[in-house]
Amino acid sequence: MKRCLVTCSSTQNKEANFDHCCKEIVDEGQKPLLLIFFADEDDLWYYAKYLHEAFPEAISIGSSTFINFSSAGFSHSGLSVMAIYSGIECAAGLLFEVNRHPKNYIMHIKNALGQISSLENTCCMEFTTPFSDSEELVLDTFKEAFDGKDIPLFGGSSGITNTNKKGIVALNGDIFANTCAFVFIHNQNGKIHLFRENIFQRTQHQFIATDVDCEERTVYEYDDQPAADVLAKALNVDLEGLPEALLVHPMGRIVDDQIFITECNKVFPDGSISYFSRVYNHTKMVLLEVADFDKVWNETAETVHKEILAPSFTISINCLSRTNLFEKENKLYHFISTLKSNYGDFIGLSGYGEQLNFIHLNQSMVIALFE
Repeated sequence: MKRCLVTCSSTQNKEANFDHCCKEIVDEGQKPLLLIFFADEDDLWYYAKYLHEAFPEAISIGSSTFINFSSAGFSHSGLSVMAIYSGIECAAGLLFEVNRHPKNYIMHIKNALGQISSLENTCCMEFTTPFSDSEELVLDTFKEAFDGKDIPLFGGSSGITNTNKKGIVALNGDIFANTCAFVFIHNQNGKIHLFRENIFQRTQHQFIATDVDCEERTVYEYDDQPAADVLAKALNVDLEGLPEALLVHPMGRIVDDQIFITECNKVFPDGSISYFSRVYNHTKMVLLEVADFDKVWNETAETVHKEILAPSFTISINCLSRTNLFEKENKLYHFISTLKSNYGDFIGLSGYGEQLNFIHLNQSMVIALFE
C-alpha cells in the first residue's frame, strides 16, 4: 500500500472534481491521517466541507491557490489533494486576526504542539491569508510559541485567481479569512528536510536601505536617495518603466551572505517603493536578475538528494510570480516535470509569499521533503 496519494481534477464542475479525487483516495483502501488540498477561492468552501465529511478522522488543511500543480498534473482550476495514510502524527490549529493580533491565539499553537508525542523529525506547515502585511506578525507568534524548540517551519501565503479575491485558508471543514491555518507533522519514518530555491542571481548593484517604514513594507531611500530613482538608474529605465523592470529584478536582502528575496508591490510618485515582505532599516540590499532555470533546478535536486535521496512525499510552496514567469517563458511544464522526476509524489501551493523558519520572502520556492 502507498504511504501517500496525490490526486487532482481540473473540470469546471466542482462536484465532478470532488468525486474524482474522493474516489481515488478511497480506492487506496486506507483511511488518510492528513489531507492537504488546494483550489480556487470560489470553490474552496465546497471542497473543505465535503472532504471533511468524507474523511472526518483526518486533519484536512488547505488554501486558495493561483494554480494547482502536483505530481498528478496542473491546471488553473479544479482541485488537488495529497492524502497521507501512514507514518505521521499530526495536530492542527488556527491563528485569527492575523492582521492585528495573532499573538492573542498563541495558545492554539502550544496546545497543538502538546498533542505531538515527539519533536524529533517534526515540522510545522502553515498557510496564511495575504494582503494584510501580516506574515511577519504570524511568524513572530510561532517563534515565541516554539520557545527555542528546534522545530522547522514552512508555509505560504494564499493565492488567488483574479484581483477581486482576497485569499482564504481552510481547516477541518471550514474556510477562514484573515487567518493562519497550521499543522504540526511528526514524520515517524525518517527525516524532514526544508530547502529554499532561488532562481535569481546578484547583479553588481548593491545598496543600503537608509529610510524605511518596516510595518508598511515601504522603502523611501536607498543610499540616502529616493528609492525609485536609484533603481531606475541602476536598470537604465525611466520611472514609468520601472515597475515592469522590477518584475524580473526583485531585491535581495543580504543576511549573513544569504539572499532573501523581496518583490516590489508598488512604485509611488514620491519615489518610495512598497514590497510584499519587510525590508529593515540599514539592511544591505542587492538588485537581482534571472539566472538559468535548468541549472538552478539541477543544483536544487543535487543539493536536496544529499539529505534525502528518495522522499516519500514533498510539499512545494512556489511564488505566484515565479509561476507567471515560468508560464511566460514556456517553462511551467518543465518545472513541474522536474519536481515530479526528482521529488516523487508532491503537491504545491502557488501564492503571494513563502515562509521559512520565521522569515517571510517572495519569488522563491520552499520545498519540504519527507523521508
